[in-house]
Amino acid sequence: MTYRTVQRLADAATPEDLFQGQWQNRRTKLDDFKSYLHERWAGGCTNAWTL
Repeated sequence: MTYRTVQRLADAATPEDLFQGQWQNRRTKLDDFKSYLHERWAGGCTNAWTL
């Protein structure tokens, strides 16, 4: 890794701080299903294959 990458990772207080740049706010294929997936995850289904 480059120095800048390591510095950015070290400076991040939370994982969300790393989510920035060109991929931010880009639509994904899962966007239509996110509310359902969050609901199932909160209900205890944490197996990605099952989801």
